[in-house]
Amino acid sequence: MVDIRKILVLVDFSRNSAEAVRYGLTLAHSLGARLCFLHTVNQRIMDALQELSSKGYKGDFLQALKKLMEDRENDLREFVPKEELAGVEAEFLIRKGEPVEEVVSAAGEYSVDLIVVGSQGHAASANGSVGTVAQDVINRARCPVLVVRPIEHDFIEKP
Repeated sequence: MVDIRKILVLVDFSRNSAEAVRYGLTLAHSLGARLCFLHTVNQRIMDALQELSSKGYKGDFLQALKKLMEDRENDLREFVPKEELAGVEAEFLIRKGEPVEEVVSAAGEYSVDLIVVGSQGHAASANGSVGTVAQDVINRARCPVLVVRPIEHDFIEKP
């Protein structure tokens, strides 16, 4: 029997990641698993803020970065339906860096048994294929990855 005790759900605030959250919650309830919700602030944003600062643009970019991280954590907590968290142990993680690197790193650090990701995030193309981050996570993760596609046939009930 497969023993899934920890599930990492990737969140980029897209519609597909909302479905990934829904699947993660359903699986956690069914399996008695712990959930970790992860949002990554892309390294490109960090680099852009540092470049503005180094080029002498006025502004407190360190404070802006701190505010961005706080806002993202609040957004992540609001993105996950509180009423569906009842009875599930959950953590909310905010990382900064390259998304795939951070996912693989977090999965290892938290000894994750399953990663749940939407098939496409905000940067997805219109062709309906699996997005770059999802594909790279599939290729690099050391545990199974459940890719949640836009719903055509759903096997879990909506609340």
